[in-house]
Parts: sequence; structure tokens; C-alpha cells
Amino acid sequence: MNPDVVKKESVLSQPLVMMGLGHVGLTLALALADVGFSVYGYDVKDSIRKNLRIKQAHFKEKGMVELLDTHIGNNLTIIDDLNSFATPTTYFITVGTPFNLDNTPDYTYIKQVSAMMGKVIKTGDLVILRSTIPMGTTREIAIPIMERESNLKVGVDFDVAFAPERTVEGNAFHELRTLPQIVGGYNEQSKNRTSAIFEKLTDTIISLDTLEEAEIVKLINNTYRETIFSYANQVSLLTRAWGIDTKRVIAAANHGYSRSQVPFPSPGIGGYCLTKDSYLFAASAKKKKVDTRFLAQARETSSIVLDGMVRDIIEFARSHKLNKPYKIGILGFAFKGVPETSDVRGSSTFSLLKRLNHIGGFVIVGYDPVVTADVVTSMGAMPKDSMQEVIENSDIVIIMNNHPLFSTVNPEMFTGLATTKKLLFDTWGLCDKKAFVEKGIEYWAL
Repeated sequence: MNPDVVKKESVLSQPLVMMGLGHVGLTLALALADVGFSVYGYDVKDSIRKNLRIKQAHFKEKGMVELLDTHIGNNLTIIDDLNSFATPTTYFITVGTPFNLDNTPDYTYIKQVSAMMGKVIKTGDLVILRSTIPMGTTREIAIPIMERESNLKVGVDFDVAFAPERTVEGNAFHELRTLPQIVGGYNEQSKNRTSAIFEKLTDTIISLDTLEEAEIVKLINNTYRETIFSYANQVSLLTRAWGIDTKRVIAAANHGYSRSQVPFPSPGIGGYCLTKDSYLFAASAKKKKVDTRFLAQARETSSIVLDGMVRDIIEFARSHKLNKPYKIGILGFAFKGVPETSDVRGSSTFSLLKRLNHIGGFVIVGYDPVVTADVVTSMGAMPKDSMQEVIENSDIVIIMNNHPLFSTVNPEMFTGLATTKKLLFDTWGLCDKKAFVEKGIEYWAL
């Protein structure tokens, strides 16, 4: 495209259209509206569009309520179809990339939205992909579909860039304004126009030379985190076998030793991104015949931890002759507790419950201060209204995420119950072990 057709500065006055209003798309749409852009939001789900028009989001995020109240009907307009705008337009693609049963990427949504783009884009438009995808997806799948459907040529008639989303759920709006933004473009103009938009959100733009360089950045971040978390869980498997306090020795290893800062263990690797991005990394590697067995082994550690937890729980119940069906209470259903989120995608709790319910012989109750009762039910537990209710109805209580509320669990909450032996399995090590042991309550941590 001739640089004179669309100046870098002109992108700041043109409409922005968000394709997909999930955790990534809605937070970005609101953040862009908050800095003055005219944003139009589209989602294929009627219920999402309907609720957003009355300022009700389908997930929780810190600061969301206030931004919806301010911008819905003002800087952010929810639309029901994708009519082409008269002036040059920027489209953001934020749809997900699910998986097939064999853990290979399912490109259905990317293909569908690329075809939709091809029917509305025109000369001068900019398309920015923000979905987490295997390397090469933008160039090899999205662009050819858009070109075919539009009869336009990328780099001549319209621009395409890739700018990965890297925010943490529960703190997305802060990070959208503070994290460096990665931008890779099909050409220099694509990159410059995209950078101009994000410069209104954050002070630091990191420009990369190709689409593929930008695509791999998110995969690097998340596969690295999955690997170090898996390593911490591997340490836990060893220390627990030796009867050693895992957090104590990791803290000792980290103290004053800047060359390594090992995280504390957790009950598996959770979250929508961490549970899938290593598969996207592997899909990228497969295209070039690169061996990724190391990542597969790291993923397997999470399953080993959960399998071990189930074995230990059953052994505790049997050795203490607990009445059948064994009564288990779960605290924490969201995939994490800090920052607070209602998202249960990739939750380790769900993986644990699938194992327990497959074995059978358990009555499982649960509570999460953020996750709704119907979601708790769908995950395989009977919802209760408080931590106290869960504890009162359980012989074995398992803390499954690190929500600050769960650190307030104390031995007094276990008093006045039946005489059977009680267990608190504090997978995150939030509570004081000594206090529970002194009251005759078994206490375990990873």
C-alpha cells in the first residue's frame, strides 16, 4: 500500500472494531474506549451482546463494572453485524484457538473470522490479530482467506499485523496500560499503524520484523512459566516423598541467590493459556520438525501431581477408616485466586474432580467466593454458601487455589464436628501447619 494512502496518524481517528468479546477482546475494547477511541464490539453470541448493552459482563475483572458503566453506549458500541464502515477501519481479531481431541490446534474460529473479515475489509483497512496461535497462522491461514474473500491484496490494499495479548486475568486493565506491547507487521506500514494505536495505551512498544516473531512471543512467555511451575511441582514430588517441607527448602534455595528463583508448587498448571500454549508451541515446532519432548514431559508432571493427590486422599480415608462415601470439601474452583478471577478454564480443580468422580465413592461439596454455584455444580461438586459449610460437611478439605480468603481457614472451623480424623490438604501452603497439628488435625501441603 502506498504510504500516502493511509498515514500513521490517521489510524487514531478511524473506528476500531473488536471481533470477539471474551476475556481478551472485551478488556481491550474497554481500555481503548477509555483512552478516547471509538470502538465497536462484536461477538457471535447473542447473549453476550445483549447483556453488554445493559452493562453486564459475562466474566469478572477488576475495574470492569466502572468501565462498562462509563463507555457502553458512548465510546464503546455493541453491534450485531459487520457492515463495512465508510472510512478506513481497524479490526482486532481476538477469537480463541481450541484443541482437537489429539491436542492439535483447531483453526475453525480463526478461519471463520478471517472469512468474515474478507467480506467487509476495503482499501485502507488494518487487521490486527491478537489471538494466541501457532507460528505462521497469520501468514498461512488468515491472510489467504481474507485475500480470497475480499479480492484485495495484503500490503497493497490493506494492512495486517500481529500484537499478542499478554495480560493476567484479574489485573488486565492495569497491565494493558503498563506492559510493553509487542507488534509485528506484514510490512512496515502495518507495524507503524498498529504501534500508533497501542502508543495511546502504553509507553513501550517493541517492534519486531515479522508476523512470526510476534506470534511466538506469547508462546515463549507461557511455555516458560508452565515449565518453571512444573519444575516446582517436580520438586514437591521429591520433597514430600522424603517428608520434607517443600516451601521451606525452596525458600532456602531462593534466599539471597539471584541466579534462580524457584516458585512454590501448586496443584497442577491451571488457566486457559498455560494449559494450551505449550501445544501451540509444539504445533509451531512440528512445522519445522523440531523436537519438543521436553515440554511434553513438563506437562506430564501436572498429571502426576494430581494422580498422587488422589492416591494420598484415598489412602488417608482408608487408613483412618472414614465412613463411606468419603466426604470431601473443595475450596477454590477458579484456576487461580490471585489476582481474583471467575475463570474456571483450565482449572486444576476440574481435573481433580474428574478423577475423583470417575473413581466414585465420594460426596464432594465446594465453595469459591467468585465462581457461581451453577458453575461449581457443572464441575462436579455440590455448591455450598461458605467455607464453614464446606468444612462442616467434609472429613477431607482441599484448598485448590490461592484466593486470600482461604488463608483464613483455621482449626476452630473444624471443632465441634464428628470424631473421625480430619485432613486439611492445603495445596498452596496458605495456612499455619503448626496450628492444625496442635488441634489434632492432619495437615498436608505440596
